[in-house]
Amino acid sequence: MSTTVLEHTIATAEAQVLQLLLAQDVDALQAWLSPSLFFSDGAGQWLGAHPCLTAWSTGQLRITALEQGAVEPLVCGQLTLVSSDVRLRYADAGGEHARALRLLRVWASASNAAGVHLLSIGLLPPRGV
Repeated sequence: MSTTVLEHTIATAEAQVLQLLLAQDVDALQAWLSPSLFFSDGAGQWLGAHPCLTAWSTGQLRITALEQGAVEPLVCGQLTLVSSDVRLRYADAGGEHARALRLLRVWASASNAAGVHLLSIGLLPPRGV
């Protein structure tokens, strides 16, 4: 896959993932996620499966809005790193919440229908903090 095609594929995948998160479509989202999806924190510490994703998939957490700043992709062979500042609004048993953070997503080429899947998500502080 050429770099241009891969960047377009990733942009389409990211838009689809965003729609599925907001629609609470757990089954459809799984098609975009690597079976070995993992999270890491700002210090690079491995977090494994993130409890928020588990809470979302069981309906205990609902994403009400997700706004992205400028998206910065970097294609590195079969991997594409995508970073952006994000403003996230969500609801859980404790009420409504808002959080600003920077997400670093690692997409990998895959043999699924889309040709890519989300391999890793880094949770970082937003820029300027």
